Amino acid sequence: MTIEQARIKYKPKKIKYLLISETPPKSNSNRFFYFENVKEQDSLFLETMKVIYPESVLGITTKEIRSIKKTFLEKFKNDGFYLIDSLNEPFEEKYSSPKKIKLIKEGQENLLKRITKLLTSETIIVLISATVFRANFEFLKENNINISNSELIDFPGSGGQNKYREKLKKAITLYIANRAIKV
Repeated sequence: MTIEQARIKYKPKKIKYLLISETPPKSNSNRFFYFENVKEQDSLFLETMKVIYPESVLGITTKEIRSIKKTFLEKFKNDGFYLIDSLNEPFEEKYSSPKKIKLIKEGQENLLKRITKLLTSETIIVLISATVFRANFEFLKENNINISNSELIDFPGSGGQNKYREKLKKAITLYIANRAIKV
């Protein structure tokens, strides 16, 4: 299954939360947020599930979470969550943050077209990773896109897991609180 086929398989009918990350993983990595059988290096999936479904992951190991990944992905979809990438193609080379930001900015118009096809007036967007936030926040705000996080959310790899969980939870909770006030 290709990355795009896996992503489409878990696309909700109505997207309530649109998470935007950097790029898909390198093409030879055999790992991706929506791939059902990933044995390692899937911190974005694991840490996202810990925030959204804390009661479901409480007391179970990473290996056990991975063994029921399909169940989590179905729940993620059914609850209106969807994750896309700023760019459709992976960074096949190791780039510096400024280079990544430059490349993501070059793809902004394409990103805007893709996300406007996915949004409803109630969809909330969460930008994940420093590069995605720095490249896209102002551009998307200028184009009237409803972004929940006003600060960058660290990518959950290389020791950033706690910060990721804390900031993602804050972005989702703030949105829910703001929606409750407006209703």
